[in-house]
Amino acid sequence: MNVSEIADVLKQEQSMISHNLKPLIRCGFVLVERQWKERIYTLNEKIMKPVFQLIDQHTGTYCPGMKCPKNEICEGD
Repeated sequence: MNVSEIADVLKQEQSMISHNLKPLIRCGFVLVERQWKERIYTLNEKIMKPVFQLIDQHTGTYCPGMKCPKNEICEGD
C-alpha cells in the first residue's frame, strides 16, 4: 500500500504514518518499492513471518484467555 492507503486503513494522519514507517524501513521490517511517483510499502515477510509466529506461539501458551479474530487487536478476557 502507499502511505495514503495505510493512513485510510488505520484512520491516522498521513504524516504520522510516514514518520513511523522510517524506522521500520531502516530496521528491515518494511520494504519500500517505487512505482512511478509513489512508494509502495510491504511487510518484509522473511523477517516478520517468524516474528508473528513467535507472538502467536507465546500468546497461545501464556495468554489462554485471549480470543481474538485474525487481523484485530484485542485485549484479554
